[in-house]
Amino acid sequence: MANERRRRSDADTPSIADDRRGVPPQVPDDAIRTRAYEIFEGRGSEPGRDWDDWLQAERELRPSRADE
Repeated sequence: MANERRRRSDADTPSIADDRRGVPPQVPDDAIRTRAYEIFEGRGSEPGRDWDDWLQAERELRPSRADE
């Protein structure tokens, strides 16, 4: 009886890409953290602008909706 079950073919199975249409690819936090630290060092390691550095790194690494 188990052999009688119809298996789904690859054509019947939606791909991950189909499920994620319109969703921008995720950038790992480690990559953002590394880039933010590079920005921090690039401006002389002056403290107090960690959020600015993080947000700039996100803008650089994550595609904007206008790029789609």
